[in-house]
Amino acid sequence: MARRAGAAFTSVLTTGFVLAASTALADVTAEQVWQNWSGQYETYGYTVSTDSVDKSGDTLVISGLGLKQVLDDSSMTLRLPEMRLREQGDGTVEVSFADVFDGIATSQIPGEPGFSLAMKMRQAGMHVIVSGAPEQMNYDVTMPEFVVEMDQSVADGQAQVPVKLWLSMSGGNGSYQVTEGAVQDTTSQMKLGGLRMTMSGADPETGGVFSLESDFVNLDLASRISLPKGVSMNDLGTALEAGAAMSFDLSYGQSKTKMNVEAEQDSVNLASDAQSGDLHFAMSGAELAYSGKAEGVSVSALSQAFPLPVSASMASAEFALSLPVSPAPEARPFTGKVALRDLAVSEELWGMVDPMAQLPHTPATLVADLGGTARATMNLFSVQAAAQPVPPITVETLNINAIDLSLAGARLSGDGLMDIDNTIGVPMPVGQVNLRLEGANALMNSLVAMGLLPEDQVMFARMMLGLYAVPVGEDALESRIEMKEGGEILANGQRIQ
Repeated sequence: MARRAGAAFTSVLTTGFVLAASTALADVTAEQVWQNWSGQYETYGYTVSTDSVDKSGDTLVISGLGLKQVLDDSSMTLRLPEMRLREQGDGTVEVSFADVFDGIATSQIPGEPGFSLAMKMRQAGMHVIVSGAPEQMNYDVTMPEFVVEMDQSVADGQAQVPVKLWLSMSGGNGSYQVTEGAVQDTTSQMKLGGLRMTMSGADPETGGVFSLESDFVNLDLASRISLPKGVSMNDLGTALEAGAAMSFDLSYGQSKTKMNVEAEQDSVNLASDAQSGDLHFAMSGAELAYSGKAEGVSVSALSQAFPLPVSASMASAEFALSLPVSPAPEARPFTGKVALRDLAVSEELWGMVDPMAQLPHTPATLVADLGGTARATMNLFSVQAAAQPVPPITVETLNINAIDLSLAGARLSGDGLMDIDNTIGVPMPVGQVNLRLEGANALMNSLVAMGLLPEDQVMFARMMLGLYAVPVGEDALESRIEMKEGGEILANGQRIQ
């Protein structure tokens, strides 16, 4: 719940920065800036209210500024005591804000407990310099420090699961550009010296508590939002169908996270850190894409229910997913990738399964890199799609770009290409998969010697490998699996179905 409210607040804050840019008119008055700005907020789905709007000399003072957005059964309200727009005499306007303002996020989803999350925000020295021309507007943001405190405790007079969130952003600076036309394009670049978050909560019924602390340094954020004129982002599905599109990219330096959970029967302490990482998200009426990668990852865990501390490290951890989200005449590309490279666990953990060190304790690797083309049979953001038991997507081609699994001295690798015949009701692949297995016999021998694998099961496994694979070297096998039209399957030229 705190995450949803935090996301809503981030939307308000980010939109505020973006919309400040849209006021950048050459040689404009503060009144014109404010009129343009409030209009843009309404375009992004916010209701704008004020206690007063007064001009004093070269400065327009907005008092009691309220921004409210309602999405289905949830709402987000932000109230800023004062905002000042000062004409600088050179065609630019400086926007400054009150040091402290607050907000509240609520949710009343039918059938679920309601919640209310109160927010208090503090800033020091944050201001925006607006410049540019009507067709292309720019601004520079300076944000030395911005702190958000969130507290969930009561909703509709009823006590809720208490959750507290504290978020601090420091060393922020960046620039934004808004280009007007039939489609409004907004691009942004923002740097943060550091971001720190703490969260804590408790369950009154069980007495369990948790705490979370995360630190990130050297963050770079970039985004682009394209919004057709007259389209509101309040209804995301409709906006995407009308041509709205967005992309967000984040990279960061070292990060650290700690989490502690205390329950009645157990306690768990988790810690992780990474040397660097990045995230990418893009959404349009045609495609959804999400990917991320972390370098130099280490994880440790300690639990009362487990006799030993657990630690692991990875050279890198990566994932990627993209897929078409709306019907189209032609199939569109999709991707799906998971890659864990050089995964090493502690010797204490190895000692539980291999105390005599009979297996190679070399780092493991897991890579599954898939791609191909697919067709969405209906808009995935529609109500109809949400009611489907499975995602309404038909795969037409499947590419196995790479399969690489190495563990305890054995390695399975492969690739393949397939067309998918969907005309007979059940998807039928037609194509070829190439596989190579190395070190399997040595691994099975070690498992038998350790008493982890019965000899008769090893004999059966070797018999099956003999049917579907051919030797190509010392303890190395290869297999070429061909799938023909009509359902025929060949392994190394021999029919198996």
